[in-house]
Amino acid sequence: MIVTALIPLFPLRIALLEARMPWNDPIALGPGPGAPQVIGPCTPSAWGQGVRPGLRVGEALARCPGLDLVMPDPDAARSAAERVTLRLEDLGAAVAPGDDGESWSFAATGLIRMHGGMAVLMRRARAALPVGAGGRVGAAPTPFASREAARAGVVIHQDEVADFLAPLPAGRLPLPQKSRAALEALGIRSMGQVAHLPRASVLDRLGPTGVAAWEMTRGEDDPRISPRVPPQPVGEEVSFPESIGALPALEAALRILIARITEHARTQGGSVRSIIMRARLEDGGSWTHAVALREATCDPRRIGIAALPHLARITAPVTSLAIEADAGGPPDAGQLALVSTPDEERMRRAGAALAQVRAAGGAAPVLRLVEIEPWSRLPERIWALGPYEA
Repeated sequence: MIVTALIPLFPLRIALLEARMPWNDPIALGPGPGAPQVIGPCTPSAWGQGVRPGLRVGEALARCPGLDLVMPDPDAARSAAERVTLRLEDLGAAVAPGDDGESWSFAATGLIRMHGGMAVLMRRARAALPVGAGGRVGAAPTPFASREAARAGVVIHQDEVADFLAPLPAGRLPLPQKSRAALEALGIRSMGQVAHLPRASVLDRLGPTGVAAWEMTRGEDDPRISPRVPPQPVGEEVSFPESIGALPALEAALRILIARITEHARTQGGSVRSIIMRARLEDGGSWTHAVALREATCDPRRIGIAALPHLARITAPVTSLAIEADAGGPPDAGQLALVSTPDEERMRRAGAALAQVRAAGGAAPVLRLVEIEPWSRLPERIWALGPYEA
């Protein structure tokens, strides 16, 4: 049996909890800083008044004049999702977070007896979900059936899968839009109708993805899931006394944070495999972006090349900047050079000199100029002193 915990519209629910806004009001997830002016998921009340995800803000307000927009908070959603994963792992489960960011699945093998039955395991899995987020838990023999069982909050056994899925809409199947349109053109609306189609016809009309969906409707899809490898997180954060909107200042702060996390990873005997950048915005909400590195490394320069260009997407003043890295990479990541280049040798000597100066006088004597507001007429507003990293 596979147990699935599901929280529909998870980013919207977390944003509402953070903003302390009621779920029953007509509310939609607004556009983030620098994002296209279209709305995201909406509450059932807004849906009932014609609001749909993907509408432009003006059109959504025209359909529902009382619509409220809540600022997206991807940082809070990511943190909440990680807390759910850790709580489920505390039950002894090998958890596979869903690609949609709102579901978590794990195999119940070995856990049912340890927890004293399926009912107790389901109750403890439900307790791992955030309070007030409207989460549900279900179980079934296959991953797809388990997710649909979680929508209803029930346990489905092997001989019940086909009958349970038969009346459900075929639009829930993981199919491309072109395949869904083909099914609608044929008048196929339910999963039961898909299950009764000949396999050869499905393969001919919908291809391999259609056959995979056909197997799901019959409860014959692959029962295996791929649980995540628990990361080894290292993180650093910096808070600014005043909100900062200048890109050079943010880049300087990020370089310092990257240098710190690479040093932590090196100290732990690992290397950085991926990073997540987070920024808390002045007007509320947050910005977050994940970067997966092509190969694990402890080279701050290489990580900076991959991470720094994404800071340009932040279009609002920032009150704090943080970076979190997975330091689970091998300690010998990256190809080593036999002979150092002249630039590397100069950097090594500069780093050694910097360490000696700081050992004698602390970190304060070594600072760098960072451009803050190049358009200002006041010199003290154009430049600021910040920590220097070799």
